[in-house]
Amino acid sequence: MFYKQFLEITDVLNADFVENFDYWLATLPRNRQKNITASMVAAKFDVKYSLAELILKYAEQQKILEHYYLVKCPECDDTLLIITENAVAEILSAPIYCSECERNEKLTTDDIYISYKVIQQPDITEEQLYQAIEQKIIKNGHITGNFINADSLSNNVETLYKEFYNPSESAYNNLKTLRKKLDLDYGKNTTAKGYSLETLICTLFNEIKGISCTRDIRTETNQFDCTAFCSVKTSKLSIFDYLSPYFIIECKNEPNDKPDNNYCNKLLSIMETNEAQIGIVWGRLDATSTCFTLSREHYLTHKDSSRNQIIVTFCDIDLDNLIDKKINLLKYLEIKISGITLGDKNIISKTFKDTN
Repeated sequence: MFYKQFLEITDVLNADFVENFDYWLATLPRNRQKNITASMVAAKFDVKYSLAELILKYAEQQKILEHYYLVKCPECDDTLLIITENAVAEILSAPIYCSECERNEKLTTDDIYISYKVIQQPDITEEQLYQAIEQKIIKNGHITGNFINADSLSNNVETLYKEFYNPSESAYNNLKTLRKKLDLDYGKNTTAKGYSLETLICTLFNEIKGISCTRDIRTETNQFDCTAFCSVKTSKLSIFDYLSPYFIIECKNEPNDKPDNNYCNKLLSIMETNEAQIGIVWGRLDATSTCFTLSREHYLTHKDSSRNQIIVTFCDIDLDNLIDKKINLLKYLEIKISGITLGDKNIISKTFKDTN
């Protein structure tokens, strides 16, 4: 092996594939050590896309490769920008000018492609590398040929969720501070008591790029505890499709009282009159089992309608998972919704049982 790090995975992945990939990566000429994609690796070595993606991610963990994103015009396929992960949400929020098309283009996750570049050279001498290259026929290629739709963010949901939800340590510390305020003695001031949970939940959801959560939405008949507006839409099914255009959260800061069907029915009646697809009941204790039954039955009744109407519940256990264990909120929401659609009320504990 030219890269000794790959010796660690020859017993886990296909040994021939690992050896061939190592040889190929080590002997790439300098001008082709970028724009490496999973689809290109999969095609070159005739392996499954998931296997190609796995070895690229491993190489990045070993600091052999580094990922970045190419932003391409949806019309002419011209490369508009090269960006890092912190810029993804910003790029999707406003149109980008394409000089080739001579107009602004509205981008989606289909237009952002995950690429890798070599940042560490192999552990061999120039003479050894020269001998290896001498045995290899190098074919010229064009950058566009490296990309297929599978390389776009729309088809990499895990990466998408990480880019849009990645709180800093200071953000987590702030959430912990707000959580402590839930149990202060508010006396008879129920407004302040409720406000403490609403503030925490709004702060939590505002950590998602593209989400704007507020306590200030009122209608002629209802005042919502928290309303979260979602500006992100993906062409492939993801949690953002459920969250768009907005979702509603009802909060219950009662440490000794479980939310019941009254909360669920209130949310469902509200959702019948607006465009929200997701309603969240957030209490301190886990909601009564009848809440899950009601949400499941409502989903089955409306699953063939033009839009979703799903109620999910959260409690202090979920706060611990999200704040202390730092589980990705978008992934967590996706699994919560899957629990309703699959009819498994224990799906969270099963999915995240090994999370420390």
